[in-house]
Amino acid sequence: MALMMHPNRRDHVSTSRTDRSRHAAAVFVVAAATAACAEQSARTPADLAAFMERTRCASDDDDKAIAPVLNGSAVQRIEPLLGTIGGAKSGPMPELRGVTVIVVALPGITAEWLDRALECHSAKEVLGHEPAPSDDPFWLPGSFVNIDVTSDRDGFNVAIIGYSANDAQQILARATSFAKAKAAAKAGEGAK
Repeated sequence: MALMMHPNRRDHVSTSRTDRSRHAAAVFVVAAATAACAEQSARTPADLAAFMERTRCASDDDDKAIAPVLNGSAVQRIEPLLGTIGGAKSGPMPELRGVTVIVVALPGITAEWLDRALECHSAKEVLGHEPAPSDDPFWLPGSFVNIDVTSDRDGFNVAIIGYSANDAQQILARATSFAKAKAAAKAGEGAK
């Protein structure tokens, strides 16, 4: 006659060990995640730019292919990029997040490629690898911007987003100056 054990008792013992192992693993994961978040929040804009350059940029990247965007000839217009913040008594309130640069389609350029190229441009500027005009809205001195490019009919929407309200204001100011300078240059060329 075989010895019959109560199935729940045996499962309880193994589950108890499994639960202890899972709990220990969960504690480890939470501790590791907390340490990673603390380390990431302590990263400087230069650290983020160096990481971007190391992981997303080719060593032979240059800005020649995106020159029409950087010199403004492919830029149609610039619009403030607004988000909303909740919690106000009167409901959601608009908040400046940065700008959207509307760019005409460029031959052979995809949204994904342009996104990467502009992120690499921004990283190189933050690291001081290339001189940039003071009104270049695709980067901020002493900060890091988020660039997100999407396709839109006959071109691209390039969202440039700051990580703080101050960054968003600086991006808007730089983009406004950029647009005015490019418009003045186009008007000067047309008068010739």
